[in-house]
Order: sequence, then C-alpha cells, then structure tokens
Amino acid sequence: MGESDLISRFQQGDRAAFDALVELHRARVTAVARRFLGDPHEALDVAQDVFVAAYRVLPGWRPGAQLFTWLYRTTLNLCTKRLRSKGRVISMADRIGDRPAPSAEPVDRAELAQAIDDALESLTDMQREVFLGCHEQGHTLDEIARRLGIAPGTARSHLHRALVSLRERLKARRL
Repeated sequence: MGESDLISRFQQGDRAAFDALVELHRARVTAVARRFLGDPHEALDVAQDVFVAAYRVLPGWRPGAQLFTWLYRTTLNLCTKRLRSKGRVISMADRIGDRPAPSAEPVDRAELAQAIDDALESLTDMQREVFLGCHEQGHTLDEIARRLGIAPGTARSHLHRALVSLRERLKARRL
C-alpha cells in the first residue's frame, strides 16, 4: 500500500494507517535529526515530536503533496528549536565537515537549516526526490530511477542539476 493510500485511510479514521506511515518514514526522519543534532537520543526525541506534529497535520493533508518533504522540513525546524533552546551554535564548517576560510563568520544551525530548507524548496519535485533519495535515504541512482520510473541517466541528470542549484543558492547566501 502506498503512502497516499495510507494517508487517505488515516483521514478516514484508520489509526493503523498512521502507524504504517511512521514505520515508512521513521528511519529517515531519525537519520536527518541524528546528523543535524549529533546525538542519537535527542534525534529520537525530535523524531517523536515530528510524528506527533504529523498526526495533527495529516487530517487536512492535501492529496499529491510529498509527505517526506514536509517531515524533513519539520525535522530541521524542530532540531533548530532544540539547539536554540540550549544556546548551541555551530559553524557551517562543523555542520558540513569542511574547514572554514580564515575570514568565515560562524553560522548557527538555525540559519544553516533555513538556508538548506529554502534551497531544497527551490528544486523541482523530481530533483528533490532524487537528491533526498541519494543523500537522506541512501539509495543508489539505479534504485531511485526504478522507484520513480525513469532512466538511470535521467536520475543522474536530476541529481546533477539539484547539486548545482543547491551549491549556487548556498553560495549566494554566503554559506
């Protein structure tokens, strides 16, 4: 049963459908939070909060919308709130694993998360699906192409365009 069928069943009162949606997305949401926060216990707490929020939002969910995109954005927002509440600030270099240029200003996780979120939203749906499939879900381009019903070369092209677009957007924001 597909995601949209599960959402529809949940909207009709089937609570087991929500459990199935959680199972479908729990590992990815937790992985995003763990990478962002660096703490597996905090990541589990955030994931739980994300699914509580999803439970409240799904009754009004519009057909055709990408649930994982919403879950991803909500995860980043909740991680950002958690870090702000603890007063934790991180440089962009620590977040992405590079060394900063000597004149680089520290960037807090909230600013970086918002920049990444904005950049992801600027992608086409297909570019976003391929990018997130590779970088958040850990799938190969061949697996993503099969799932989306496109040729592997097309998936590769969408990934390349997504990376170029993300790089340009983040560079424009000096991140």
